[in-house]
Amino acid sequence: MKPIFKLLANNKDVTDNINLNSSSITFKDEAGDLSDEISLTIEGSFKKPKYEDELKLWLGTQENGLFFCGIFKVQSSTYKDGNSRCIEVKATATDFSKNLKIKRSLSYESISIKKIVQMIALRHELEVVSDFEDIFVLHVEQTSESDLHFLKRLADEYHALFSIKNQKIVFKKKIKDNKKSTSLPRFTLEVNENSTISIQNINKTLYNSCKALWRDTKENKQKSITVGFGEPIKVIKDSFENEADARLKATASLQKANAGTKLGSISSYGFVLYAGGILDLKGTIEDDGEYLIKSVNHKLDSSGWNIDIEIEN
Repeated sequence: MKPIFKLLANNKDVTDNINLNSSSITFKDEAGDLSDEISLTIEGSFKKPKYEDELKLWLGTQENGLFFCGIFKVQSSTYKDGNSRCIEVKATATDFSKNLKIKRSLSYESISIKKIVQMIALRHELEVVSDFEDIFVLHVEQTSESDLHFLKRLADEYHALFSIKNQKIVFKKKIKDNKKSTSLPRFTLEVNENSTISIQNINKTLYNSCKALWRDTKENKQKSITVGFGEPIKVIKDSFENEADARLKATASLQKANAGTKLGSISSYGFVLYAGGILDLKGTIEDDGEYLIKSVNHKLDSSGWNIDIEIEN
């Protein structure tokens, strides 16, 4: 398949100005709270873009068309002149604005996690993709904490996939009905001679259950709730609001403790693939299965479109 791309600079199409025989485009796609970024090395005599100029990038193939990588703001541009003249440009995703890092003090009462995410998204004119409408909290504090850090903390407590990209806050369950959520985007990779793969098995304790302990101040006694069955048992202690809150956080803690038993890296020819999705890996000797895509590094140059993928189970 023939790789193709499209690049707009401040909404002006500059695709035809870039010769991939002497230039390269790299797109780093992150699943977590890190900002996506692109790097361009463009040979020839070009005017350097200015700080915070807007770039829009698409990658793909002539046979299957283009997919949208995102909107980026230029952070730096460097002119180099040696054996050949070139410009090196680095740009980060626009969604990570300064306002997301402003510290706030707010209280949220009797509300779903999805509604909290929606309220934060409204402050920053972002859309929301979330399936946490069935998870409620009686009370949660955001005390001298940025919206970005607060969302990251909630995602950690409830074992959620959280990212901000393409003008959307994504806050979705990694595990649903005791299996990887079917609402996450799914992709398939069959290992062959065009790919290289490394899977590391992590030696860690796998828990069969999790016990949550807390002090009920109204009844003035210690309480506990256990999710799962059998030993080994993971124990967590906190000031849970009630039994339902303790059960939710014990379930998330058990899921998180048992994740990451396999970490992998894959190099392959390029194809449409998003960080934060699920990769169905096939063709290995004993490591076939579903993995969470942690990051994807796309590179388009004279050798074609190639990707490096980081995964975990």
